[in-house]
Amino acid sequence: MQKCGVSGLLEAFASAGMTEMRTVLDSVCNGIVVVNYHGVITFFNTAAETITGLTSEYVLGQMVDDVIPNTALLRVMETGKAELNQRQNIGKCEILTNRTPIMKENAVVGAVAVFQDLTEFNEVVTQLEDMRRLKSTLESILESMHEGVVVVDKAGKITMLNKAYGEFLAVDPKAVVGKHVADVIPNTRMHLVVQEGKAEVTDIQKIQTNTSVVTRIPIIKDGEIIGAVGNMIFRDVKDLKSLAGKISKLESELEYYKEELFKVYGGKFTFDSIIGNSETMKCLKEVAAKAAKGMSTVLILGETGTGKELFAHAVHNASRRRQGPFIKINCAALPENLLEAELFGYEEGAFTGARKGGKPGKFELANGGTIFLDEIGEMTLAMQVKLLRVLQERELERLGGTKPVKLDIRVIAATNRDLEAMIQQKQFRQDLYYRLNIFTINIPPLRERTEDILLLCRMLFQKINNQVEHWVEGITPEALAMLMQYNWPGNVRELENVLERAINLMDDEIIIAPEHLPPMLKKANGLKAESGNGDHPSDLADIKENAERQAIVQALAAAGGNKSKAAKILGIHRSGFYQKMQKYNLIK
Repeated sequence: MQKCGVSGLLEAFASAGMTEMRTVLDSVCNGIVVVNYHGVITFFNTAAETITGLTSEYVLGQMVDDVIPNTALLRVMETGKAELNQRQNIGKCEILTNRTPIMKENAVVGAVAVFQDLTEFNEVVTQLEDMRRLKSTLESILESMHEGVVVVDKAGKITMLNKAYGEFLAVDPKAVVGKHVADVIPNTRMHLVVQEGKAEVTDIQKIQTNTSVVTRIPIIKDGEIIGAVGNMIFRDVKDLKSLAGKISKLESELEYYKEELFKVYGGKFTFDSIIGNSETMKCLKEVAAKAAKGMSTVLILGETGTGKELFAHAVHNASRRRQGPFIKINCAALPENLLEAELFGYEEGAFTGARKGGKPGKFELANGGTIFLDEIGEMTLAMQVKLLRVLQERELERLGGTKPVKLDIRVIAATNRDLEAMIQQKQFRQDLYYRLNIFTINIPPLRERTEDILLLCRMLFQKINNQVEHWVEGITPEALAMLMQYNWPGNVRELENVLERAINLMDDEIIIAPEHLPPMLKKANGLKAESGNGDHPSDLADIKENAERQAIVQALAAAGGNKSKAAKILGIHRSGFYQKMQKYNLIK
């Protein structure tokens, strides 16, 4: 701001040209305040009104320090010295002011302040500082990049070349600024990109002895091409090959971790894992395979130990969701409040003891895959209502949360309860039953498919052998007959328990015999737990013969008709096996 000399200003106001002078001073953008010798405001222009928010009608005739408490005009009149480029606050406004005494015949007769608002100026300064910092940040980023970067103007002259490109070309980046890009970078097309306005992405360029991969992009402002930026992505194609190798390695590692994750959260069994050649099981697996192709809810029914979870895994692994997670939860294992938190998840602070940051529920974890709700018949009516809403809306809210979570899941439920009877007893919701009972798989108990027992034994032998480190090859016809005559209330799970107990009781034997089986099986077959004669020996003989014949038939079926293999399964010599086949008229 220039020094303001205003000598004779008061006389000018008193002259005939006062109106013209006021008009001129009101037209300037700077605020002007004039006080007389007594400190009374005699002039207050339009800009001063705008800056201070005060009107001239209000301030004229008042003492300046009453209107502007922190004024320095009175001090200027006392000292007779001008004060230039001074910062001052008037209310919320910061101004830059020049204060000058008004002299007449070497005497101070008043003072004038000429000032301007610094608010907009400060904003411009702030913007300039922000731009300067941004420019500095961008320069630092470009200089720290491993890739070479060059920028040219519309004439093809270099305006910036970063350190990496300078080192690659063996030139000083600052020294080449202003030079034409074709004089610095061999075989460049940067100037042509400026002319044509077309980007060239991942182009191959020969630079000195290297074959590099580069990208060139035009810079457009207001529809006009003002330059171009070039990026040397790879200094040499060899770098690209090295990167491809690293990516391949990372992809292999990612695939490994996916497989490991799949082992934890994926389905573990397929339909091949379900043992059984009976017509009932064959038909059931066909139905389950059809159910797997769709997206509908599946309800698996069956007694305890029949393999409901096995079927759930198999349906998942045969579906389009096989690559997604398989999440299991036992609805009978948790009280209602914990089951709700496990199913739906919770937000931080939802309840006392809630994990910091919250926790996703089983439904969220199953997104993109399958959730298996085991023992669904044990779920309370209150939880059934919440489950029904999730099945209908395909979304949920975490406990303590308000944001809905979208779900992409398939639901498989299982129970050993009679849900229709529970509906009649008001223990299970009918609407939920209809939601679950779209595809039903009803697994028969083991007592209804005894022809599968031998196959199950062979599979369980392999499993138990590895656990107890005792190798068992087969089972005698008498022992197999006992297994086939038993009622199996615990189904396959109980069969596994019986076989594991038998193998643990064996010494060096490799064939399970009746003496290795528990007393309950002997009693169930009309045999005494201890040695002795029965009350009806003829009936007992018939039972044994029928069971033995059935065991031989099943062994032949399991061995595909191969008599040597069938004999080995039953743990008897081949000649003895032939004799028994003749005895029961099984030789064709």
